[in-house]
Amino acid sequence: MTRLLSTTVCFVISMMMFGLVSGAKAEETLRLEWVMQGQFAGPIVALDKGYYSDAGVDVELLPAGPDIKPAVTVAQGADTFGLGHPNQIIAARSNGVPLVMVMQFGQKSATTYIARADSGITSVEDMPGHSVGLWFGGDEHEFVAMLNAAGVEQEDVTIISQGYDIIAWLNGEYDVMQVTRFNELQLVYDNGYTADDLVFLNPEDYGVALVSGGLFTTEEVIAEQPDMVQAVVEATMRGWKDALADPEAAAEIVVRYNDELDVASQVAQIKAMGDLICAGPTLNGEFGKSVLADWQTSQDVMLGAGVIDSEVVLEEGFTNDFWTAVAEENKSVVCP
Repeated sequence: MTRLLSTTVCFVISMMMFGLVSGAKAEETLRLEWVMQGQFAGPIVALDKGYYSDAGVDVELLPAGPDIKPAVTVAQGADTFGLGHPNQIIAARSNGVPLVMVMQFGQKSATTYIARADSGITSVEDMPGHSVGLWFGGDEHEFVAMLNAAGVEQEDVTIISQGYDIIAWLNGEYDVMQVTRFNELQLVYDNGYTADDLVFLNPEDYGVALVSGGLFTTEEVIAEQPDMVQAVVEATMRGWKDALADPEAAAEIVVRYNDELDVASQVAQIKAMGDLICAGPTLNGEFGKSVLADWQTSQDVMLGAGVIDSEVVLEEGFTNDFWTAVAEENKSVVCP
């Protein structure tokens, strides 16, 4: 995701012009993880096509940013729903915050790690003597878990806190770069690289992937408004189904909500989100389902990194009850 504060500020102003941010709060709010972009095509398409209103729910999509975190705003009751990852829900519940994932669209880690094909790196086992740029503040734990899984000592690898752009890697300042599949990787391609020019070190190949992307709320909202939660889950899944079936049309919709973007980049981002979605249960016609084993992996990584002190009851952190009740036609999406 693009992490420029100025972009967030400009986008909020743009949203005010579109009427998406106003003094009158909608009945329910859904906090995105960043600014309005193809990464969130599912809820954007659902909003634009009236799927939420058709289901009888007044939903407003709100941006997040460096200082606005969905897990925090939902926990505080400022928002009804948020988008986030299982590891964030686990961390919240370990601190007594009763967040619950009610639909999970991402079935891979949002991140992968790339090296140039001529770097001499073909696997994590080759990392000794090489350098890697990681985002700190929690995002580094996945790659450290990859090193541990590969039997590589951390002290044999130079770990660098990378910025929120790809310039240092392009300049050869480190060998491996952490990228989100839907943003930084697309920027690498925009700079003339192809997939054949790169080596991908994927966390799922080492059994430590922090699976991404889900819709969450609180135990209280689930208990008090189950029909509303059901409606939002179904509408969001319909939005993703449409977005993946026609990324070009979905990109046109996204750009209408954020005119700082261009259609081509958003098509690429939506297709990359399709790569995240089209794995695990989605391949069996179970799009939107949470898988306990993936949550267990996330918890194991967090325990190993000392992010949490003890296990939480994972089955309380997610529910497939709403997913089960979704119409069968919305549980299948178009995959590459």
